[in-house]
Amino acid sequence: FLNGNPCMSDPHAREFDFWVGEWDVFVTGTKQYAGNSVIQMISGGCALFENWESPNSNGKSINFIDPVSNKWKQSWAGNYKDGIQEFINGEYKDNAMHFTFETIDAKGLKSIGRFIFYNQGPKQVRQFNETSIDGGKTWTTGYDFTYIRKK
Repeated sequence: FLNGNPCMSDPHAREFDFWVGEWDVFVTGTKQYAGNSVIQMISGGCALFENWESPNSNGKSINFIDPVSNKWKQSWAGNYKDGIQEFINGEYKDNAMHFTFETIDAKGLKSIGRFIFYNQGPKQVRQFNETSIDGGKTWTTGYDFTYIRKK
């Protein structure tokens, strides 16, 4: 407790700050509204808390650096079937936060995934999610959203 908020001065802990704020979210490349999100810096800058709301779902995530891997992690909980998800191995490179994930479907089929947040400047973030059932040979887009910062 002597040195409060050490994350505030840690450059690694600041890598995802571009996502902090209040956002209107659209399907990328369209004017189709997908939802809105409020991303808060919490725990003295050691984590980000996501508050997602859309017409058909809502959910929350906490984002932080895993002390074991020293990589970013997102733990997501949404109000729909299979709405619990872990995104791991988060690394900020090429102006984007890159996560990976795995899922198992009802038939026991494993898929791998990529989950990327592109830092497109102070007013815009693109969130892109895709999965592969053939070990990464082919990919299917799960969703592709553009976050526009609220005025």
